[in-house]
Amino acid sequence: MAYVVSSPGSCGELVQGYGWGSSFMITCPIDRYSCARSYLRASSGTLPEKSEQARIRTLQYLGKESAQIDICLASAIPVGKGMASSTADISAVCQATALACGSLLSPEEIAAIAISIEPSDGTFYPGIVQFDYRGGQVIKKLGTVPEARILVYDCGGKVDTLAFNVRKELIAMQKKNEAEIRRAVSLCLEGLRTGSIDCIGEAATISAFANQKILYKEALEPFYEAGMHAGGRGVIAAHSGTVLGLLLAPEDDEAEIREEMDHALGGKVTFIDSVQMTNSGMIIREM
Repeated sequence: MAYVVSSPGSCGELVQGYGWGSSFMITCPIDRYSCARSYLRASSGTLPEKSEQARIRTLQYLGKESAQIDICLASAIPVGKGMASSTADISAVCQATALACGSLLSPEEIAAIAISIEPSDGTFYPGIVQFDYRGGQVIKKLGTVPEARILVYDCGGKVDTLAFNVRKELIAMQKKNEAEIRRAVSLCLEGLRTGSIDCIGEAATISAFANQKILYKEALEPFYEAGMHAGGRGVIAAHSGTVLGLLLAPEDDEAEIREEMDHALGGKVTFIDSVQMTNSGMIIREM
């Protein structure tokens, strides 16, 4: 029996920072996936290093170290941009490996394996969650996000997420933003509760600007000004990456907004994709 496991990436995070005693993020899952296919036979492929660690650690967790599991991995998520590419790869490989062994991992088990490899996103959970990305624990399940699109742009370069998140001074820097982050969380919760894209967008914008003190993006201010003038609902940042997203409601004219953005920004950022926010979490299909 073969399985295909699809795990979503993200456009940064709706909110990220420190509050209530831990560092956390509020997930921003999108409909771009890493897909892992698994079946029992002698391995014939080579996985990226972190994905291979996920395969090995899943087998160790299941007590099936000697099992010969073939994993084929493909992804539509850019790497090094803050779009949860590593989390999507690792989580998909964990579940695909377990399924090939006749087991099904819970999101909590996947999180435990993923966090043993690197700080991780919580995008493989269904819906939106407040997630301790260092401890691998869901702080709170926040429900589902209303229908929304994101225009994703890249500021250029790459960020090593692992190196970024192990900096000794990071938590102290995040604590300085705690008041702003608490306000952003409150607005985000209200937006999710009422289905208000504007409220969610305001929360994301507060968090994006607070993060300038931690990972500065020169393009953020002009991107925000152009995006809001064009009719966007808020700006989403990759807090440990290079992407910015403009949040749109279903009724917004995406083509018109993108045209105005391209004209106003004049090459300051590069358009990557137009994506839909998703509540799917991880998707499993039998082949």
